[in-house]
Amino acid sequence: MRYVSCRDEQGSVADESACFHLPKPSATEMCTVTPCGQWKALEWSSCSVTCGQGKATRQVICIDYSDQLVDRSECDPDDLPATEQDCSMSPCHPNSHDYGRPIHPFLYPDHRLKLHPGGSPNRNRAHIPGGNQWRIGPWGACSSTCAGGFQRRVVVCQDENGYTANNCDEKTKPMEQRSCESGPCPQWAYGNWGECTKPCGAGTRTRLVVCQRPNGERFTDLSCEILDKPPDREQCNVQDCPRDAAWSAGPWSSCSVSCGRGQRHRTVYCLTKEGRHVEEDYCKHLVKPNVQKKCRGGRCPKWKSGDWGQCSVSCGRGVQRRAVQCHGGAPTAACDPASQPAAQRDCQLPLCPTHHWATGEWQQCMKTCGEAARYRKVFCVDESKQVQSSTHCDASKRPPEMESCGLPPCEYIWITGEWSECSVTCGKGYRQRLVSCSEIYTGKDHYEYGYQNTVSCPGTQPPNIQPCYLGECPVSASWRVSNWGSCSVTCGVGIMHRSVQCLTNDDQLSNLCHVDLKPEERRTCHNVHDCELPRSCSDVKNLKGVTEDSEYFLKVKGKTLKVYCSGMQTDSPKEYVTLVNGDAENFSEVYGYRLHNPTECPYNGSRREDCQCRKDYTAAGFSTFSKVRLDLNTMQIITTDLQFARTHDGRPVPYATAGDCYSAAKCPQVFDKGIPPSPPLSALRSGTL
Repeated sequence: MRYVSCRDEQGSVADESACFHLPKPSATEMCTVTPCGQWKALEWSSCSVTCGQGKATRQVICIDYSDQLVDRSECDPDDLPATEQDCSMSPCHPNSHDYGRPIHPFLYPDHRLKLHPGGSPNRNRAHIPGGNQWRIGPWGACSSTCAGGFQRRVVVCQDENGYTANNCDEKTKPMEQRSCESGPCPQWAYGNWGECTKPCGAGTRTRLVVCQRPNGERFTDLSCEILDKPPDREQCNVQDCPRDAAWSAGPWSSCSVSCGRGQRHRTVYCLTKEGRHVEEDYCKHLVKPNVQKKCRGGRCPKWKSGDWGQCSVSCGRGVQRRAVQCHGGAPTAACDPASQPAAQRDCQLPLCPTHHWATGEWQQCMKTCGEAARYRKVFCVDESKQVQSSTHCDASKRPPEMESCGLPPCEYIWITGEWSECSVTCGKGYRQRLVSCSEIYTGKDHYEYGYQNTVSCPGTQPPNIQPCYLGECPVSASWRVSNWGSCSVTCGVGIMHRSVQCLTNDDQLSNLCHVDLKPEERRTCHNVHDCELPRSCSDVKNLKGVTEDSEYFLKVKGKTLKVYCSGMQTDSPKEYVTLVNGDAENFSEVYGYRLHNPTECPYNGSRREDCQCRKDYTAAGFSTFSKVRLDLNTMQIITTDLQFARTHDGRPVPYATAGDCYSAAKCPQVFDKGIPPSPPLSALRSGTL
């Protein structure tokens, strides 16, 4: 949560109606607290072996403070307890003469003696005269899981045959009990108290209480239940709240600066109705007035400088000057002399020239009216008036070589030529003539065709084209078509129609048009937007009722494809892909010529029919393709479907197949466009869409 209030320009709280024209920011938002997890280790499993060295394992899970199972990512992987440890059982001695004899029934249920590791049976028994000996079992588990305990084992007296005896030496009897240390017991640990929920009137505060060992290893609360758990929640600030406590603000201080932007400050107290100072917590439910605000102490004086003037010289080294003055501030205030900008600086212009430009006389204008120009010669001369190279003079100061004559505007007139012959020999046509806007030249008694802008001539431009009629032409007719109508469906595959009529040149119906040249009156149309497309040609036929072989849009593998449906009049239409370049660049070939000498490489691998060859390869053929069959389930081309293939020579060749028996040598081979490279004897390539 956060506090949202309407403030005025000074930062003080204003009525919300003053901010009604602005969107109010949100005062609350959702937040997610990630639970803290801790590792919990379950009991160790039995040893993986019954004798010798083995492994014991245990499961480690991640739980929260409520002992609920959570995701392992909530626990620290660096604190993960071990899940595997070594374990030692009685030694295994399959070759010992004692193995398999009956022993004390309380040691092992199967009455077999298990030896400790080491290989010698003497380690499991204490020899005494007469053949009797002490036999020992493995140590049991520690009696306590923490703070120390004891372990016990079975010690029995047996004779040399492994049967129980009574006369073993008590002085050599191994110990039956020993102490064991399992580490310190977990205890309750607690953190610091949090903040009180209320400043007065009995609030609550909480702290974290966990069961853990001194090294920080945590356990469930059950592991510490023998101890009294410290409280994790208590009351706080139980004193009564003072009534009618409110903020009280003192007067604003003077501005912190004498000029420019500064700050004003004031003291804000929390007071009771009686005017007694109390802690600010008693007023924190109210909006605290600002303790500072911005202020301006007047305009500070500052230096202002004007633009730099021109250099004091026209060439060489000179001086530039500008005005610098102190503006603003109180009458007694002054600008800092240390920050005063410079009022003068040096300037360096190009070196003074020793050469200059000279000009000749202007020539006469070539025209007496309109736009025209006159010219003169420009020279670069030295101090002796001798002509020098132009590179010695300043190019930026070169005088102009051309200027406008400033003549009065010319007069223009329309000039027309003779009409041409009619554009047709019968019926309605047109004829044309040359129309030009020509300038009237002074001193000339005739006009010339020119290329001036037609806007210069007065009045409307005379026509340059007019109709002509040379009598009716013999009756002829042609097919006329209207625009295509709208599609019969709003989505999927439909039909659209147009009108096709045979009309004479005077728009009369006729039957003189050639039937083979009649344009189509209907065609299929495809609207693929906002429509569930069929997934096969069978769907097009069954769902749309279409029986015409044509291109249709299908939804295949989640994508929209344009597919040609063939056999729409049958029960099993087939899908084909129309090849963009048709059979011009889509062909398959098995070359039929074979060299008489298959070990040579004539013509650098080029195929030529005038080679020393024979054409007797029975599998040869050449086929071109305009469409290929598509398997919608595997998205592969069915190369053996030849419905839209033409075989031009030999046997039909499947799509994407090429081969030859031209030469058995490793020759560089050159193939025509469209044939993939192949090994010398044969090749086969299959296509996948």
